[in-house]
Amino acid sequence: MRKLLALLMAIGLIVGTYSLLDHHRTSLDGPCAFCNPAVLARQTFYEDDLVLALYTHKPIFPGHCLVIPKRHVERFEGLTDEEITEMGRALKKVNSAVRQVFGTSPYILLQKNGREVGQTVPHVHIHYIPRKAGDSSALWFVIKLFVRNAMKPISPEETRENVEKLQAAIQAPVV
Repeated sequence: MRKLLALLMAIGLIVGTYSLLDHHRTSLDGPCAFCNPAVLARQTFYEDDLVLALYTHKPIFPGHCLVIPKRHVERFEGLTDEEITEMGRALKKVNSAVRQVFGTSPYILLQKNGREVGQTVPHVHIHYIPRKAGDSSALWFVIKLFVRNAMKPISPEETRENVEKLQAAIQAPVV
């Protein structure tokens, strides 16, 4: 069993490292995906004056979302205090909506600054990655984190359905 686990980890790390390096050449060196109106129109489910919440096209787990500033900022330290505050408010709304739609409870917030730590889009974004109560495999999470970049995006239909569900949940009055 340990040999199988070690083999799976090695495969995950190799595929993940390759996909991160390959993804970097196309994403960090090209135009910003989060400044692309087509991407924003397809994936945005929440918007205020300063920030957006998007359903990611390659979710690690169902409900995986991104919170981004509207203004193009590459690193966290470039954000204004007001943008940081609004991103925090948006994350609370995203958490509530994702819990309603996907039945999740625990979650991970992940934010990277720089290619060297795996940032794949040169625009500040905070990953909101939900899990379900009882999910316990940290190894499975790490493998999916690395391997997801190598996989195909979800279908436009699935993206649209999830965006619509999250929009409805985020607009629903809190009871």
